Amino acid sequence: MNSTIDLRSDFLAHATPTMHAAAEAAKNSHHFGLREDPWQRKLEARVAQLVGKEDALVFPTCTMANTTALMLSAIPGSCVVTQQGAHVLVSEAGAGAALGGLLMTAVNAPGAMPPIATWAQAIGAIADTQRPPVSLFVLENTHNRSGGVALSPNYLDAVVALARTHGARLHLDGSRLFNAACALDVAPAELACGFDTVSVSLNKGFGAPIAAALAGNTATIERALVLRQRLGGGLRPIGPAAAATLAGLDDFSHIAKTHELAQQLAAGLAAVPGLDVDEPPRRTNIVIVRVRQAASVLCASFAARGLLVLPLENDRIRFIVYRDITSTDIDQAVDIVGQVMRAG
Repeated sequence: MNSTIDLRSDFLAHATPTMHAAAEAAKNSHHFGLREDPWQRKLEARVAQLVGKEDALVFPTCTMANTTALMLSAIPGSCVVTQQGAHVLVSEAGAGAALGGLLMTAVNAPGAMPPIATWAQAIGAIADTQRPPVSLFVLENTHNRSGGVALSPNYLDAVVALARTHGARLHLDGSRLFNAACALDVAPAELACGFDTVSVSLNKGFGAPIAAALAGNTATIERALVLRQRLGGGLRPIGPAAAATLAGLDDFSHIAKTHELAQQLAAGLAAVPGLDVDEPPRRTNIVIVRVRQAASVLCASFAARGLLVLPLENDRIRFIVYRDITSTDIDQAVDIVGQVMRAG
């Protein structure tokens, strides 16, 4: 049992012994070029294969990968449409506007899978030269702030078809794409099909030292290399980190286990008075609860008893499960929450 249970984010996962051994084996792999290291190229090829794209490029953060995708696909002065509460809209410090000159906006309906009609309304059926044109759709899968909701292939296909009809490009913020694929029992490539670019997090859940990658066709990734350099995202030397990350992608078995533990957590929290637990169609590794007290105050009380969680909003708290968390940790977390809530 851990002295402190940290459920703030899945990027807190630790690398496995196998990953450490891979890094040690590649410790002398130091190369000068931006894509010269053979371990980097193997990792990028593996990511591209997983999401069904021609090529991929590693990034220090998924936020930088998303920003690069926006700059690649959206014309400055145009509009980028995404879901309400999407990471690119609320958690990337306005990068699309500040660095890409883009108007970032959301469809006029909440949730991870708003009605297709709201995407159509956002893109507009009639061209108006007084309004910024929509050049890019961004979908986040899983949708973090909706409780880790996995977007289904049928829903994604419908949005892709609409965007293509209106000449808009598509980016998939697949920060937790592997969680979505596991929950839906499909290959990640099936969820990425139809998108021009796809970002994935490699640290979340895997504990990989290289945080993210962006995938697309060969020409797109060649352009992404230039933009990554412009943003200061070149990674050198990269051999040991790339080898460890590649080793991490050999094992996806922990993902389903984290979903089971998240369900255990949700069931336990649902029995605590004063909490309303979200119930997504399929549980992934995120649990969000709505509270009737100030979320930040409650989180401080949890922390004082050894549980770290994230206040999303004034009345919502997020719990995230990852590979290092055990069933005992979950039971202890529920017990701490119960103690605090019973204390008023």
